[in-house]
Amino acid sequence: MIVSHIDKMTKSIQNKEFWDSLHREILKSNLDFESEDLYSYVEKSFMFSMFFRNTSHKELCVFRDILKLQDLGFLILLEFQLEDNANNFDFEIDELALYYFIKDKLKLYSTAVGPMVDSRLSILITDGPDNFTPSRDTKYKNISTADKLINALQEEYGYKVTAGVSNIHSIHSIYTSFLEALSCMIHCTPGKAIHILDLDEHIPNHQFEYVEAEKLLIEAVRLRKPDAYNYFGLMMHQIRNYNDTVKRSKIIEALIMSAHAARVDTTNDVYYIDYTSYIDSLMKLKGNELIEWAFQKFVDITGNVKQTNAIDYSSRIVQATKEYLEANYAEEISLEDVAEFANISPQYFSKLIKKSTGFNFTDWLSMLRVKKAKELLTNPNLTVKEVCFMVGYKDPNYFSRIFKKRIGLTPSEYMKMNQ
Repeated sequence: MIVSHIDKMTKSIQNKEFWDSLHREILKSNLDFESEDLYSYVEKSFMFSMFFRNTSHKELCVFRDILKLQDLGFLILLEFQLEDNANNFDFEIDELALYYFIKDKLKLYSTAVGPMVDSRLSILITDGPDNFTPSRDTKYKNISTADKLINALQEEYGYKVTAGVSNIHSIHSIYTSFLEALSCMIHCTPGKAIHILDLDEHIPNHQFEYVEAEKLLIEAVRLRKPDAYNYFGLMMHQIRNYNDTVKRSKIIEALIMSAHAARVDTTNDVYYIDYTSYIDSLMKLKGNELIEWAFQKFVDITGNVKQTNAIDYSSRIVQATKEYLEANYAEEISLEDVAEFANISPQYFSKLIKKSTGFNFTDWLSMLRVKKAKELLTNPNLTVKEVCFMVGYKDPNYFSRIFKKRIGLTPSEYMKMNQ
C-alpha cells in the first residue's frame, strides 16, 4: 500500500512537470519573434496613442521617423462582421499574420496598422503631396483601395468586412481622419466601404430630424395621439440605411421609450414587457425585416395604428376631380381649372378635396401623371423626353425629379428595368 501510494505521487509530480515544462515552452515560443515583427508592435502603439491616448507632437515626430510615414494620409477603419449569434470572444484572428497580410496588400504605400479593438482595425495610409493633393480627386482611388482590401480579407479569413474611409488630412491632424471613418461605420453594409464625402447619400433628408421625431413620438404616445405612428415611421425611415447592428439598437431604444410613454400616466404597475424576447427575435432578422418587425411591435405596445385616408367616392367633388384629371392630365392644368369645372371657388375646392381624399390636388395630379408615365416608359419606341411631354410636363428635369420622388427611380432607370 505504501509503495503504491509513493508510485502515484511520483507519477503525479512527473505529470505536473511535463505540463508545466510544455507550458513554458509555448510561452517562450510566443515571445520569440523576428526583429521585423517589432514594427508591428511599434505601429500598434503609435495608432493606439493617436486615437485613444492623444499622442504628443514630439511622440508623433519620433513615430513618423521610425515608421517612415509621409506628410499626408487617410484612414481606413475596418470592421469584421461577426455572425448574429456570435460575440467578440468567438472572434479569433492571428493579429501578426493579419498585419503581414495587410502590409503586403498595401505595399505600395507607407502605412501603419493599428491593434484589433473588439472587431475593428484602423489602417493609416500615407503619401506625399504629389499623390495626395487636395486638388486631385483621390476619393475614388482611396475607395478602390479599401474595396480591394475588403475583398482580399473576406476571401482570406471568411468574415464579412466593412470599412469607413476618411478624407485626406495632414499627419499632424490625423485624428480627424479617425472621426470621419468612425462616422461612416453605422452606414456600412457587409462587403462595402463608404467614403466620408459620400456620407450625405446615406443620411436621409427629412422634415423632422431623428431627435425631433423622437420627442414628438414620446409626447404623442403619452397623450394617445394617433399621429404617434407617423413619428415612429419617420424614425424608422431615418435608420433604414444603417447597418443591421445599429438598426437593432435604435429599434429596441425606440420601443422601450414608446412602452414607457404608453404607461407613464396609467395606474397599472403590473404591466410588463419581456424585452429579452425582443432581442432574441431581432437577432434572427435582417434588413427590411427589422423595420417591419419594429412596426408590428410598436402597434402591439401602444395600440397606435396608421390612420387611413378614407376617400369619399360618392362625393361630387371627388367624382368631378377624377373626371377632369383623367381627361386633361396631359395638358397644363391648375387647381383653378378643376374648381371651375366643379363650379365652386378654388379655396373651397382645395379644402373639400383635401377633406374628402386626404391629399391635396397637386398630389393627385402628379401621381396620375407618374402612373401614366410608368405605362408609357415600357414602350421601347418612346424616349424619356417624349413621355415627359405626353403626360403634361414641359421640363424633363422637373419630370425626372417628380418621378423619382414618387417611384424611387429616375425615368431612365425605370425604363431600363421594365423594357
